Amino acid sequence: MQFEIKPTLKTPHVLLNNEDGLILIAGISIPEDPYTFYTPFNQELESYFNQSPTKTVFEFKLEYFNTSSTLVIRNILKFLAEKTNNSDILVKWYYEEYDEDMKVAGEEFDTLIKPLNISLIAVKEFK
Repeated sequence: MQFEIKPTLKTPHVLLNNEDGLILIAGISIPEDPYTFYTPFNQELESYFNQSPTKTVFEFKLEYFNTSSTLVIRNILKFLAEKTNNSDILVKWYYEEYDEDMKVAGEEFDTLIKPLNISLIAVKEFK
């Protein structure tokens, strides 16, 4: 089973693939109302973890996100941190190597959200 939200100019590509345990948020996140935008994904995420997955890889490949999206992303990461006791969760925070702001955001989330470990991965550019 797969849940997907296609990207727009203001919203990211969101993908949750139950079968292979891959979750992705990629692109730009500047929706008018991030809570409304992310609510269906959050519901799917909760359903996914109710199935007790053994291993999950969550990839963030964000080029930009606004302040209100920061709160939603933080809440997603906090939710994941609560699930680390029952599931092996690997969070990958990708950022373009020149984008110091996105790198710092990943570092701050990694410092603030424990026991979750966030791997910071520099890439030349997003494709």
